[in-house]
Amino acid sequence: MTAFQIKPVGFAVAGDTLCADLYLPTGVQSPPVVVMAHGFGGERRFRLPAFAEYFANSGLAVLLFDYRGFGDSQGQPRGFVDPERHLEDYAGAVACARSLPEVDGKRLALWGTSFSGGHSLVTAARDAGIKAVVAQVPHVDGLVSAMGYPPRLLPKASWLAARDVLAAVRGEEPVRMPIVARAGACCLAGPDCYDGYLGMIPAGSDWQRDVPARILFTIMTYRPVTEAARIKAPVLMVASPTDSLIPFSATQKTAAKIPDCRLELIKGGHFDPYVGAGFEHVVKLECDFLKEKLGA
Repeated sequence: MTAFQIKPVGFAVAGDTLCADLYLPTGVQSPPVVVMAHGFGGERRFRLPAFAEYFANSGLAVLLFDYRGFGDSQGQPRGFVDPERHLEDYAGAVACARSLPEVDGKRLALWGTSFSGGHSLVTAARDAGIKAVVAQVPHVDGLVSAMGYPPRLLPKASWLAARDVLAAVRGEEPVRMPIVARAGACCLAGPDCYDGYLGMIPAGSDWQRDVPARILFTIMTYRPVTEAARIKAPVLMVASPTDSLIPFSATQKTAAKIPDCRLELIKGGHFDPYVGAGFEHVVKLECDFLKEKLGA
């Protein structure tokens, strides 16, 4: 297989420096490039290097970045999950990738997973220059997803979110909520979320465990499905009918709106694509798709 090297890259968005890793396959002149970022509350080191390494070993360059407020990227408040802010960061990463002399910025694809799967779809809808998209277990309709939030947790979660909105208006420190928890109100409250989320994090790592709670309100208005019909690039959507976070009916509806979309069904839950046999299956599917569409 092709070897690769990793170079640190920084780019600016709204006055903050975002940090990224550029994976470059050795012996490949001007390779196509894939822009990647993580899902809800995630950092680029949470299992995404495994995908980037596989792609780079197959002749694809990868720009893997952290959003503002996550990982070693600048930005306040820390851990702020916000769709429009993330989309600005994606656009900044795309502009950065197109400017890199080591890659062919005209052959550029997006790769997103979970929350960033939605970002990859929206970014492609807004940027006609994107050549291919991989959307893995993607967030497609926040309104539909919100309906699956456990009713018993709604009072506490709504109270925290309302307090955080008020804190933001007053210019105070955010009121935070855990991303995942064994019990009690948290952002990702599916039955497999605690173990699945922690399974992506390197052992012994310090990480951003909570986020400003207002996202529980704003996520309902984030509906990539409403922009799906404008995507011109070919899309590979990887989804599970038994996903605990993303209603499969919403995924099917979104895929049907995209003019050129291949929907691949996988077994297991929302977190199965990141590790083990699930990872081995989806990473090959995704790599083969990207190589075909980018001419690698």
